Amino acid sequence: MFRLLLVAFALTSATVILHGLGTLAAVAHLSRVWRQHDTARRWLMAEIQLALAVGVLLLLHFAEAGVWAGAYRLLGLLPDLETAVYFSITSYTTVGYGDVVLPVSWRLLGPIEAAVGILMLGWSTAILVAAIQRVYGDRLRWHPEPTDTDQE
Repeated sequence: MFRLLLVAFALTSATVILHGLGTLAAVAHLSRVWRQHDTARRWLMAEIQLALAVGVLLLLHFAEAGVWAGAYRLLGLLPDLETAVYFSITSYTTVGYGDVVLPVSWRLLGPIEAAVGILMLGWSTAILVAAIQRVYGDRLRWHPEPTDTDQE
């Protein structure tokens, strides 16, 4: 059990570090693009940049699940890399079909990866919400309709 928790802690730490560095790079890139160009005023430019950000975040999540998959293979817990990647992605995203399972003594890694995946997906959601607020700014704020007294 101690070995399992040590592996889980190492994988969780690697995932958080990878996600932190990846999101920092993505946000820094978006900030540079938005500073250099007035993307909010150019037709579809903001949406294209947001779509690219989503793509980068998805690739980042895939890489993070890949770290877990690599560990499953290195530890000999799953028969091949394809199965390890499949199991890892279904765990990380909390889909968890259950058609592939870890050996009994290691089975807690699946739910731990799921908990880490939820946190990382939530982190990415927060990044996207902040980016959307930044891009759209005033356009998303509620503006009341003018009243008759406003026109006088």
